Amino acid sequence: MRHIEQYLSLIIRTIHRSIAVDDTVTYTVDSSLTGTIAGTLYFQDGSRLEFTEQVSLRARRPVKQIYRYQYIRQRRPIFRYDNAPHYPHLPTFPHHKHEGDKVLATEEPTLGQILGEIADLLASG
Repeated sequence: MRHIEQYLSLIIRTIHRSIAVDDTVTYTVDSSLTGTIAGTLYFQDGSRLEFTEQVSLRARRPVKQIYRYQYIRQRRPIFRYDNAPHYPHLPTFPHHKHEGDKVLATEEPTLGQILGEIADLLASG
C-alpha cells in the first residue's frame, strides 16, 4: 500500500460485506502514511461492535498503533480486543482479549476476524 486511504477503503469494504445491518463510521487521514478509523457496527439482534484503529503504513504494510474492538450485546460487554499496554505478563503483550472477567493472550486480530467471531456468536444464539 502506498497511501493510508487504501487501507481505510479496505476496512470500509470489509464492513459493507459483513453481516452488519447498519454502521456509523468515520475516518481521518493525518498524512499519506497515517490515519484513524472508528465507528459502531449494528447487527440484526440489536448488538453492536464499537471499534477504533489508529494505523500507519510501514514498508507499505498497515501497522495498528492502537486498536480496540468491543462487542456489546443486551447492554453487556461480551468481549473486547485491544493493545493497551497493561498486561505485560501475557506472552502476546500488548495484544489481549477481555472476555467476562478473564484477560486472554491473543494475537492482533483483523476486523474481518472479529466480524467472523460475531457471526459465529449470532449463529449459535
